[in-house]
Amino acid sequence: MGLVAAALLYDALPVDSLPPPPTLGASQAPAATAAAPAPPVPPGAYVYAPGDIYPRGLEEQRLCAAASRPDWIYLGGLVVLDVGAIAVGSLSALQNSGSLPVRFVGPVAIGVTWGATVGGAWLALPKCSPEWIGETPREGKVRSNWPVALSLALLAGATAPVINAIVAGYDTSSPWSTFEREMHVVAAGLAGFGGAFLPYLLPPQTWAAAQKLDRIRFGTDGRGGYFIGYVGTL
Repeated sequence: MGLVAAALLYDALPVDSLPPPPTLGASQAPAATAAAPAPPVPPGAYVYAPGDIYPRGLEEQRLCAAASRPDWIYLGGLVVLDVGAIAVGSLSALQNSGSLPVRFVGPVAIGVTWGATVGGAWLALPKCSPEWIGETPREGKVRSNWPVALSLALLAGATAPVINAIVAGYDTSSPWSTFEREMHVVAAGLAGFGGAFLPYLLPPQTWAAAQKLDRIRFGTDGRGGYFIGYVGTL
């Protein structure tokens, strides 16, 4: 009976005299969230077209910058090797030695260093332009490097005996036979031919950067298909 009487008394009270409903802290969260500024929308990634003729991204810019100027340090090293080989080939102790293999040290050393100079000088020249970067097409590489490499090797093989003859000179008092003099020409020529390919094993910075730039150009074409441009070198 007491509970019923209390309920009837509560209903009989006016609306203004009733206590306000409790306020929950969680109910203010939506208002605070609505007032907060929206996070910035990240910019969309730039999609590089397969026909772009300029460097794509920082890595290609770095490689093209390295390949766009001569590698003077490499060229200077080749000149130092030539001077050293000429100095060794000019030693009378080697030219007049009683050992046949020792007498061939000069022609071989001159031929190898001269061939490396002829073959490496072309590789150390600029191989990239920031305004125009070629790219291997989907059909495959249309230009090869081996004809130039072979031509330079033949040039080095033909001129190395001339350099060796200038260094050795012609001395009638030397113990060399006619056959040995002929073999000096052959040894210098073969050494020059083979030395022209050494820079491809130890390439200058320009050539290495240009080849890496061509290999990393991997992307999508206009139809959404992936392709890889790979360059085979000697």
